[in-house]
Amino acid sequence: MSVAGSARERLVDRSLNVISAGQTPEGAYLAAPSFPTYRYSWFRDGAFIADAMDLYGRHDSASAFHAWVVRTLTPRLTAAGDVVGGEVLHTRYLPDGSTGAEEWPNFQLDGFGTWLWAYGRHVATTGRAPDAATLEVVRRLALHLATRWAMPNFDCWEEHEHRMHPSTLGALFAGLRAAGELLDDRYFHGVAHAVRAYLLVHGVTDGQFVKHVGADSVDANLLWLSVPYGVVSVDDALTRSTVAAIKRDLQDPKGGVHRYARDTYYGGGSWLLLTADLAQVHLALGERGEAERLLDWIESKATPEGDMPEQVADYPNDPGYIDEWRERWGPSARPLLWSHAAYLRLVWALERTGAPAAAQEGAV
Repeated sequence: MSVAGSARERLVDRSLNVISAGQTPEGAYLAAPSFPTYRYSWFRDGAFIADAMDLYGRHDSASAFHAWVVRTLTPRLTAAGDVVGGEVLHTRYLPDGSTGAEEWPNFQLDGFGTWLWAYGRHVATTGRAPDAATLEVVRRLALHLATRWAMPNFDCWEEHEHRMHPSTLGALFAGLRAAGELLDDRYFHGVAHAVRAYLLVHGVTDGQFVKHVGADSVDANLLWLSVPYGVVSVDDALTRSTVAAIKRDLQDPKGGVHRYARDTYYGGGSWLLLTADLAQVHLALGERGEAERLLDWIESKATPEGDMPEQVADYPNDPGYIDEWRERWGPSARPLLWSHAAYLRLVWALERTGAPAAAQEGAV
């Protein structure tokens, strides 16, 4: 059933409140405060969440997150962009900036690129010029990425560490480009060019982007290569063929989008945030009716209180894994702040006559 008018306004308000409640006094956004394994802040999730808050004028919330990132990274990166102590830069942190005691697949580069992208948008949106300490962290992090972008690392789903992932490369392209703008440094623009050139050669098979270099299948995270990362425009042939493959292979009969075909995490259900991202692409292509249909599906999955889950198991890839994950970690995460942020970004774009929530540039 479609949600319209005041009901949608209430869901937007609820989403903003869920995010505000999930932000700690230090500025970190907890991925899912009621889900024990997600009581950390990931730069990837947080960047998209902060961007949504900026769209709705909650600039102080976004600023607090970005300041928390800077404080977290400052003691961890040397002037040359190396990790202090020679360790891998962790991907998730507790509110106090510590990493926690659990082992985790930490060599993930996409979150750092996405943060640079989001911080660049924050500066452009708010006009709040970064101070010297923040610019120094931007420079060190960009150096860190510039010397590591060609190394295999975990993807955004924290899997397949020995692969090169087009979605990760897209995040690095967007982040390094943002760093080049923030620092007025042509070197980082040049590295961004190199990342994009590599991606367009090695991340494509049979005229479409693929899940990882050497694969022939797709992942829904490839949607981000056009919106918001801007590697290619939404009307590029690569985008159109990739979207067609995602809809064919990963979309359930009601419109929800799976991460990838063999996903078994909580059975491999349909993710609200990815469905919102597909709607963003449809909207940018001028296909407003399809975007609104997907928005209706997302809204139908909110609880009566307005909380949005990470995924739903209406059409799981493998139902046999649902109970296995529930026994390990409990019920699937809800509310997930990233789901609410993706919803907010989509509603914001729809309300502005079809403008996508990020500029489509397709080149440095």
